[in-house]
Amino acid sequence: MPDHKDPDQIEISYVPDEDEKAAESESLPKSRRGSGKGTAGLKQTIAELEEKIEKQKSIMDQVRTERDEFQDKYLRNLAEMDNFRKRVSKEKEDYQRFVLGEFLMGLLEIYDNFERALRAHTVDDSPKAIISGIQMIFKQLRELLRKYQVEELDPHDRAFDPNYHQALSREEREGINDPMVVEVYQKGFLYNDKLLRPALVRVAVPSREEDDEPNGGQA
Repeated sequence: MPDHKDPDQIEISYVPDEDEKAAESESLPKSRRGSGKGTAGLKQTIAELEEKIEKQKSIMDQVRTERDEFQDKYLRNLAEMDNFRKRVSKEKEDYQRFVLGEFLMGLLEIYDNFERALRAHTVDDSPKAIISGIQMIFKQLRELLRKYQVEELDPHDRAFDPNYHQALSREEREGINDPMVVEVYQKGFLYNDKLLRPALVRVAVPSREEDDEPNGGQA
């Protein structure tokens, strides 16, 4: 049967108040609130992020520019150093050739004097004249060597120094306390104060006969 409502009966429905509406709105997800204030905040956040990204891009561009500048400077300096090294090496070679050429020119003068001395020997057999000519040529050669910082190393009657002398023989002698050079087989030479060729020598060393006696030979 159909349900007949009493016309005199009034239907009452529940209407929430304002506090309940606010609580319900807070319980909803942010995406469903639809608040105008939330949309404005989101736009501001996006704008701030975009601004930070632009700043980072600007910093990265500056870093790349500085990197390229430093790399370019490094490559230029590297090329300059290589050119400088080549230039110094060439100047050194040119100087060595110049010095060698000048030395050889002086040596050729000595060669000419030797040749003249030999020709003079065929005309004049005087030993005195021959010796005088040889002495003159030897003096000229020694002066040429000194001009180019080549000095004789003659250690005769001096203490033996293994840094400059090479001992070919040795003998024991009394009355000396340290090894001494007693004969020079071949002179040594210094070039710019550095050893060019060691002197070949005979060395005298202290006698050990007294050392073999107990208490130095005293009773």
